[in-house]
Amino acid sequence: MERATRWASYVGQAVAFLFILVGIWQFFHGGGFGGLWTAFIGWFLLDAARGSYAQTEIMSALRGRRVADLMERDCATVEGHISVQDFVEQYLLHTGRRCFIVVQGGYLVGLITPADVRTVERDRWAQTSIQSVMRPLRELRTVSPDTPATDALEVMSRNDINQLPVVSNGHLEGLFSRAQIVNFLRAHSELHGRA
Repeated sequence: MERATRWASYVGQAVAFLFILVGIWQFFHGGGFGGLWTAFIGWFLLDAARGSYAQTEIMSALRGRRVADLMERDCATVEGHISVQDFVEQYLLHTGRRCFIVVQGGYLVGLITPADVRTVERDRWAQTSIQSVMRPLRELRTVSPDTPATDALEVMSRNDINQLPVVSNGHLEGLFSRAQIVNFLRAHSELHGRA
């Protein structure tokens, strides 16, 4: 499957380059905008072929990996009772992190990101607790440590989210995020001479 996809990608890229060259040739030899359209179609095909190849490489690198192999175990946590103002000043701005796990009594109760903070008017930050603006656990997509990494990536893509809390028996085990995947793929690429 992987080899077939790679060859299909190579052929697609060759056809795309041919379309681009023919389109440019047509444009400069009297074809006008028809030649440009052919070149744009070639460019579109080239982009699609490269995307297909990249997706195959990602799936190949992640095959056989579990969420536990890639997740961040040292998650940034914050207590739900603090104010949005304190959260922004003491956590968000000081760490540069984009996602925080909200805990209460050691248990995961929700997730808060800068997007959630933006839902609160700035003059109300001091009076609003992060627990009142976080996304509660019942609304979060979570995965277990044994979930295949490819399945977790599919969940993130399908739901347009950047991170998934990794939960086992109600306890937070870690955070599986796009950033972790990118870091893993970069290291995998460097080790296999594709960088």
